[in-house]
Amino acid sequence: MRWIALSYKQTFKQPRNPQEVKSQFDANSLFELAAHYSPVVCWRQDQHREYAGWLVEVHSSFRLFGGAQALLSQLWQGTEEFLDELQLANHHTATGAWWLSKCAPARNQEDFLAMLNFNNNSFNENSLQALPISVLDCDTKLQTTWRQCGFARLGDLWRLPRDGFLKRFGAQALAELDSGFDLQNKLAPTAVAHQPANTFEKEKELPFHSDRLELIEHHAQTLLEAVCQWLHQQKRGTRELHWAFIHAHGEEVLPLRSAQATDCLQTWKRLLHHQLGQMQFHDDIRNLRVHCAYSELLPNVNNSFLPDPAEGTRNWDNTCDVLRARLGEQTVLFAATESDPRPECSIVLQHTPLLKNTNIALKKGEKTHAPELNTTTLPCSAPRPLWLLPQPKPLHGRAPGWQAGGPWQLLSGPERVEFGWWDAQPCKRDYYCARDSNSSVVWLYQDLLEDNSRWFLHGYFA
Repeated sequence: MRWIALSYKQTFKQPRNPQEVKSQFDANSLFELAAHYSPVVCWRQDQHREYAGWLVEVHSSFRLFGGAQALLSQLWQGTEEFLDELQLANHHTATGAWWLSKCAPARNQEDFLAMLNFNNNSFNENSLQALPISVLDCDTKLQTTWRQCGFARLGDLWRLPRDGFLKRFGAQALAELDSGFDLQNKLAPTAVAHQPANTFEKEKELPFHSDRLELIEHHAQTLLEAVCQWLHQQKRGTRELHWAFIHAHGEEVLPLRSAQATDCLQTWKRLLHHQLGQMQFHDDIRNLRVHCAYSELLPNVNNSFLPDPAEGTRNWDNTCDVLRARLGEQTVLFAATESDPRPECSIVLQHTPLLKNTNIALKKGEKTHAPELNTTTLPCSAPRPLWLLPQPKPLHGRAPGWQAGGPWQLLSGPERVEFGWWDAQPCKRDYYCARDSNSSVVWLYQDLLEDNSRWFLHGYFA
């Protein structure tokens, strides 16, 4: 194991949540840097909140970055902008690295690499024993007692009998000592990998209030860069970003949607440009806020010398996004099927082609339907028109007689649709395909729930 500690001294009282930390530099930016070298990045803060920072386990990443020295060199160079306040150290234990970063950090890159000594365990242990007892994260009264007893270094405490140390100074102090010197102790503090937030929200105040679209778009792009960087680091994409343009009397909301999940900055910039071009603000905008409530994992892309068959689909999705951004949300809708034999309920139109999750439990108060239908048992010979009338049109006069040369020529049918007897929209119909006097293929049905069994025109086959 090889742990790297990136700690800094806090100049004022801080919350324990790393996402709320505001110091001389952004702790989240430091996490993003550390997460580039390892998936195991842990937040640590002393109980007195004097020091805070990140612990990074990098042993499993050595081969990926060309060896231990190459990884540590890259990490050191990546933290050069923070070196005035940041303190770095590495050790084969997480607690040991944390101690060294607080009291004996690396002064330059050569010192940082010199700590990387796998073949000399006595060197690593001696470097810890020489540290002052103030590195221990324990009560200040206990440290005062140790100084009164003449203990100044960790080595003085480490050489004491364990039973006597446990009896006089408590189990927590012994557990931290054990964790630093790589001894197992069930009370030792555990390093838990930090999990970034599942949602993203950021707000920006404009330098001066304005209703000019080009100025608002310029500052909105900085928020787009932040959310796309957050998505890219998580290898996730989103289909919708919620924007809020805040002014003195409230806020105006803009949902920005994409047909496919993406973290591409240029795609979102293009959609934002088209959407903002249609907005009119009647008051000066003061703040901008962007919120990403849902994201999904992006598929891995394997490059090929041959043409990608999915490229056409991506181009079509981009075209749909631009059309909706320029002409409105209702211009391009995506059709999805519902497990309902009633034709008017079998197809729904939605803004984004989100996959339907059939495992989600129905919420209280929602309309309940029958169990999911097995489509393999449905007859495949019954055609269904895609063009349905908004409301079925009653056929006036006599019922269709199906005679040759008459106004209606029977092509196929009947197809019985009987469904929904348990809800407020029962259906019992016989559907027929027919040809009218204009040679158009139409879809007719006879409503068997009515006493007179009227006939209706429901759709056209185009």
